[in-house]
Amino acid sequence: MFKYIDDDIVNMRLENGGEDQFYWGDKVEILEDRGTTLKIAVHGARGVIARGTVKAETQFRDTGLLRLSMVDVQQGDGLILETPDGKVMFIDGGDNQLFARHANARFPGTSDADPLIVDLMLITHGDADHFEGLTELRKSETDSRPAKRIFVAPRRVYHNGLVKRPGKAPDGHDRADKDMFGATTKVGTETFITALVDDPASLPATERNSKFETWVQTLAAWEPRTQRATGAPIERRRLDHLSTGAFDFLADENIAVELLGPIVDDVAGGPALRFLRSPPDDAELMLGTIAPGSRGSLSASHTINGHSINFRLRYGNVRFFFTGDMNQEASQRLREAMPAAALSSEILKAPHHGSADFDMEFLKEIGAVVSLISSGDESEAKEYIHPRATLMAALGKAARTTPAVIFCTELAAFFKTLGYVQDPKTPARRIFAFERTNFGIAHVRTDGERVLTFTHSGKRFMNEAYRFTVSATGEITFAKAVTKRSAPKAG
Repeated sequence: MFKYIDDDIVNMRLENGGEDQFYWGDKVEILEDRGTTLKIAVHGARGVIARGTVKAETQFRDTGLLRLSMVDVQQGDGLILETPDGKVMFIDGGDNQLFARHANARFPGTSDADPLIVDLMLITHGDADHFEGLTELRKSETDSRPAKRIFVAPRRVYHNGLVKRPGKAPDGHDRADKDMFGATTKVGTETFITALVDDPASLPATERNSKFETWVQTLAAWEPRTQRATGAPIERRRLDHLSTGAFDFLADENIAVELLGPIVDDVAGGPALRFLRSPPDDAELMLGTIAPGSRGSLSASHTINGHSINFRLRYGNVRFFFTGDMNQEASQRLREAMPAAALSSEILKAPHHGSADFDMEFLKEIGAVVSLISSGDESEAKEYIHPRATLMAALGKAARTTPAVIFCTELAAFFKTLGYVQDPKTPARRIFAFERTNFGIAHVRTDGERVLTFTHSGKRFMNEAYRFTVSATGEITFAKAVTKRSAPKAG
């Protein structure tokens, strides 16, 4: 019979004499009671990942946890959510190989005949730094190294219905922002996008930019495998705040999802998304006090960001708020449309990598205890000064409690100094180098009342970790410290 670790952090003595670390909710099989120690096997999503001994006083529980991991994908978003019964959801996937590399290690041993069933791939919006990395999952299949390959079969793919067109119009000129998502219509002073689609493949190839074209080809390649593995085709669906039934597959685990956006309007008898505008360069932006008419021209980037799929997931007393790249205009519209109680959440995926384009009142109504920021600075081309200092201060001020927790993937990463080494691209040149020894992944685990949130560090077995409980009325009680079990002595 399987058990689950009930201490926060447990170190295990491995069979080879080494040591490894595991956490609250990790699945184990107790193989032998040796009096002062227990011999156990730790199971991942796809079988045994380690064997060794732990101290006999280690605590166990009978049920699993809801587990969220924010993967360090540098500039972008990539999250993995696993339910207590083992359902897997990918929420975005960055724009590089990092999400695929983490998935390779987390779900080993896949093959075309035995793929990882991904119950949902949710793409909050169609910016490359949120979904291009998912195509790396397919590219990894041809890697000659088994440990670097992962084969997936997605049951569902949800997105916000906006598909980016190529940057050049058919006449060879740069495409205007108002034409970036297809057909629009004007109602009064507002412009609305009416060309919303459930499946990007339904558009002609000439109406998809290169990132969407690669994504369409990726889904087409996965389709036969999903059919074989699940007996059904991939469900491809556009979501908005009126969508129903999209998350019914979680109901048997008492996990409820409230879709809050994007907010659609009924225009000419069909759903449409309002074109958003460039925000003013004004400190009042973050306060949500922008004067009418002070916004600039129609902006494709602010539109696709603001209309990210956003939702609140509830498990027991604990609520998670996922925001994609929501901006101030979208956040203000949502908070004005909903009572504050509909936004209150303990865990917040902070909007847009910590951008300055945020709404303070929105953050205050959420009142997060734990805020997670995904950001990175891997190149000048992707430097946006994320997270902004103002956003970090705002998250602290908006928090429901003291203490509160703000984790940022960029800040949790660790680099080791290598010093001067030979430049691999120019052997005659020496460069001063650093090596990334720890990626800034952030974890949240809960049983619906107790919450553990932690990151790793550059020092082996050192964690920044916090535990608290959430009452049925939303009251928060922090533990003085997390529980840690050292490994039995070697030998």
